[in-house]
Amino acid sequence: MSASAKRLVAVLHNLLPILGFAGLAVALSLLGLVAYLGADLRHVVIASPWWLLAALVPLLAVVIRGVVSPRPATLKFSRATSARRLGPGLAARLAHLPDGLRLAAAILLALALARPESSRTTDRVEHKGIDIVVALDLSDSMEADDLYPNRLEAAKDVIDSFIARRRHDRVGMVAFGATATTVSPLTVDHGVLRQLVRRLQLGSIDGSKTAIGAGLGQALNRLKESDADSKVVVLLTDGVHNAEGVDPDSMAREAADRGVHVYTILIGRQAASIDPGRLERIASTTGGYAYTAVDQQALVTTFQDLLNKLDRSTILGEHIRAQLFHLVLWPALLLLMLDIVLRSTRLRRFP
Repeated sequence: MSASAKRLVAVLHNLLPILGFAGLAVALSLLGLVAYLGADLRHVVIASPWWLLAALVPLLAVVIRGVVSPRPATLKFSRATSARRLGPGLAARLAHLPDGLRLAAAILLALALARPESSRTTDRVEHKGIDIVVALDLSDSMEADDLYPNRLEAAKDVIDSFIARRRHDRVGMVAFGATATTVSPLTVDHGVLRQLVRRLQLGSIDGSKTAIGAGLGQALNRLKESDADSKVVVLLTDGVHNAEGVDPDSMAREAADRGVHVYTILIGRQAASIDPGRLERIASTTGGYAYTAVDQQALVTTFQDLLNKLDRSTILGEHIRAQLFHLVLWPALLLLMLDIVLRSTRLRRFP
């Protein structure tokens, strides 16, 4: 055999095992990635594809080293029969494994630098919380059954649903009849607040009159320490202000001065004299809105519209793609660690 042929055999003897081990390691790593992503694999894109060319650098380095200095492993025996009897051991068969692992790690690192990511984008949503106080009328007339089963229970149902939908807001509650009381200060513990709402009953406070001014004043007190960008009172009543004491219009002006928006809801089919103009003035003065809900469906629709008006979540212009480079980086680091361990122990080379 000529010298050039022998050299080619030596080069292939070194390169093929290295490339084989490297290909196997890369294939196993990518199979793990495919298994992890499953159906989401079709959404994977490469953000910086030019980095894939970096994988050619270690590959060319291995080829050049094999051509320039093909170091075939040799052992000297006094007789050829001794060498044949000995045969290649496990260490000899795996002699090129560390080089293959190192090459595979370099290829995977290049793939990680190419930044694989999911083409599915998620809009970054910024939630601007609102401080909301619900002021609920507990006067005796809330027992009327023109809403099922009565006005109070119908109101409690929609308030409960409303609170459940305000996940990013602090919500408090006050109740009023002839006087006003705090049911709950502002809280993010909506579970506890909803329990308190469900426990509200007629008769828990004097319901002989309807002190809208006192209820609005109590709600403003709950917002006194609030530093939220937006502050809201939702005032729900079925009657006219007929109690002595705090004037609702004065409270509306105070609310406006403090930047509090008041949304009023007049509930039920009113048989007695009412004063919808006052509720409209309160809402108008504070930059809120006045609703009238004569039946169950209208009440639900009112609170749905209120939810839409109070929705403060804003979608920013930034679209976030899920980064997947770590799914390639970790196998690369694992292969490098395995390479170091093998070179230091079982497959250690001696000059």
